[in-house]
Amino acid sequence: MIRWLIKGMLRDRTRSLFPFIVVTVGVALVIVLVGFMDGVIMGMMDSTAHLDTGHLRVVNKPFYDEEHLNPMDRALGSQKITGDWLRANSDPEIVWSPRIRWGAIMDVPDERGETRSQTPVMGIALDLLSQDSLELKRLNLAESLTRGRLPNKRGEILVGYQLAQTLALELNRPVTLIGQTFDGGMATDNFTVVGFVRFGIFAMDKKMALIDLVDAQETFYLDDIVTDWLGYLPSYVSFREYDRYRSRLEFQMKTLINLHPSGWAKDDFPIVVSILDQRNIRPIAEKFLVVRKFIIGIFLFLMVVVLWNAGILNGIHRYGEMGIRLAMGETHSHLLLSLVTESFVVGLVGSVAGCVLGGACTYALQEIGLNMGDAFAQSGLMLSDVARARLSVGGFVRGVIPGLTASVLGTFIAGLAIYKRSEANLFREQEAG
Repeated sequence: MIRWLIKGMLRDRTRSLFPFIVVTVGVALVIVLVGFMDGVIMGMMDSTAHLDTGHLRVVNKPFYDEEHLNPMDRALGSQKITGDWLRANSDPEIVWSPRIRWGAIMDVPDERGETRSQTPVMGIALDLLSQDSLELKRLNLAESLTRGRLPNKRGEILVGYQLAQTLALELNRPVTLIGQTFDGGMATDNFTVVGFVRFGIFAMDKKMALIDLVDAQETFYLDDIVTDWLGYLPSYVSFREYDRYRSRLEFQMKTLINLHPSGWAKDDFPIVVSILDQRNIRPIAEKFLVVRKFIIGIFLFLMVVVLWNAGILNGIHRYGEMGIRLAMGETHSHLLLSLVTESFVVGLVGSVAGCVLGGACTYALQEIGLNMGDAFAQSGLMLSDVARARLSVGGFVRGVIPGLTASVLGTFIAGLAIYKRSEANLFREQEAG
């Protein structure tokens, strides 16, 4: 009997080939769609975290409340003590990096040393010179250089390539930064431009400059002081879990606040914020999840309808066969079970093929990406020009479940009709066909 059923499935394309193709294509498309949408939102999260906010951020509350002014006097002291405490007491998955956010006027001199052009810039100071620093890789600076090189000694600066074009900067030429020191005085220092960087984010390419952390501490009188401690989580951690990590670290931070290192001011009060609490990311993420559910829901509904109808039509097409099998003594229940089993096998094989096809396409989009620079160029959002997908177990689950169940349910509903029909009626339908 089993051999006969297998031959029937292989010879009758309406029983095997069409449902197999629909399941394969449907499962593959769902996996690619889910992977691409997850990749876009997580790409935005990671780009923003690496360049600006971190996945978690420990910052002095007075500085956080006025950070648009870059209030250096509100930065958090005791860099070494605070960093050691964070690494020892936070989740071991979190990698911590100190940074300084600064703002200044960039003055470009001419050959005689007089001002040729100047503009306000926003800057980040980070560890650019240490051999074990992860910041170079995190910001992908080596691959982002459009001209020049990375800093290899003190007193060197990287600038966004559009900022360089605006100011007509030249490599290996000096610029002067004019800003505010920690104690409220005027900070001035000369730096040598050694490279132009394309961050892939319009706002940063237009106004961003990078210097080494130690240089910034000397320029702005920030001895053992930083404005931010940024924590980075592994890529497999979903943004839905960021709040859990933040709450856990907030609870631990009470110990550090009670310890109150000597380098802190009396009114210093460090807080923990996640990326979702900054740059209006949480509303964007919530809207994205709603749109994602809506789009995937519509697609899954259409896939289920197609497979359901295919199962029903296949069942109706086989009413004559059902009559013969009932006349030969097969029970209604056994007949229905065999039909459902056939549909399940076809759905299983199609789902496996769809997982392979969809997984391969999603992996290709994850590794190669899709260049969408023209679409993102003027957005001002922290979106990388290259949109990448992201493989996830959730994508496979969302594709496999309807692939397995839809055609099975369609066949099951069509097969229930045999309980209401006699063998004679089923034979007449075969003769009419």
